[in-house]
Amino acid sequence: DWANHYSLPMHREDTLAQQAAIIKAVNPKTRVFVYRQAELALNIFDTNAIVMYNSSKTNWFVLFPNGTIYNDSTTVFHYRMDQFCWDHRNPDVQDYFVNSYIASAFNQSAVDGIFYDDDTGIWAERSNYPNYTEEYRLAVDAATQVSLNRAWELGLRYNKHAWQAWLSPNVPTSEDTTAVCVEKMKTAISMKDVPVTFPAMYNGACSTPWEQCKDLKQQLAAFLIARGDYWLFFTPSTWWKEGFEANYGIPLEDAYEPFPNFFVREWSNCTVYLDCNNFNSDIIFHSRDMSAHRKKLSHHNSILMKYFVHFYHLLCRFCRMFYF
Repeated sequence: DWANHYSLPMHREDTLAQQAAIIKAVNPKTRVFVYRQAELALNIFDTNAIVMYNSSKTNWFVLFPNGTIYNDSTTVFHYRMDQFCWDHRNPDVQDYFVNSYIASAFNQSAVDGIFYDDDTGIWAERSNYPNYTEEYRLAVDAATQVSLNRAWELGLRYNKHAWQAWLSPNVPTSEDTTAVCVEKMKTAISMKDVPVTFPAMYNGACSTPWEQCKDLKQQLAAFLIARGDYWLFFTPSTWWKEGFEANYGIPLEDAYEPFPNFFVREWSNCTVYLDCNNFNSDIIFHSRDMSAHRKKLSHHNSILMKYFVHFYHLLCRFCRMFYF
């Protein structure tokens, strides 16, 4: 991660390769993917810094109308991180981006590939760019995709892969209406089979100590229901033993919706449900001494009972409206 150890010198290519080697030494079968920025040249990477401050390469980057380099500079722990925007319309930029910056990951034996940040274009997150024309913005974005395709082809030659990192389905929250909760769940579930992605359910997820995360159990259930084979769940800032150390097993089937707005998924060790009608959830673990048939029947009965109780309370509430 580029955010590690801000107090140290730059050399992020080497730092990430060293971290990958440490992980491989513990378990050689682990696959390690390292960070690369698709839209920004960052001075924390040596391959970037060497061209960012070269006055002969000013035209490698997006410029302000007065000809100066656009720089979204930020300061983290007293260290200035400059952020220039690559102008991939320049063929020299494409060559350097692919054969130097991206190749610096692919040529490391401990690295299995890269995961990109911001590979959809530079304009959404840049807070202070001037009003470039739509034609200009589209041209820069289109050229960026050419570079990314070339980088992907380079990875194939190394037998390595370039992932798009942050495809980010929104995680439901207690502030959502039933309709919004359902839309988020159906969108996340549909992303399970999207190729060449690394979905991360973090938009709306809790990032404070777990004790302060009021929706954490429901959001964990949403993740277990929706997730594909290689997904990331953004978590609280402290370790949540109850949720993170449980053995859920492996998914046995895709999610399904037995009742309107009520999502269920069977795992080998548990059944998970999320009810968007009232934003209730549960993870029901299997009893070890039950037969497989009785386990499945028990889980379905548990879910039906919970749903019946919810319906019963709604009915009672309705009846009270006409009680005299």
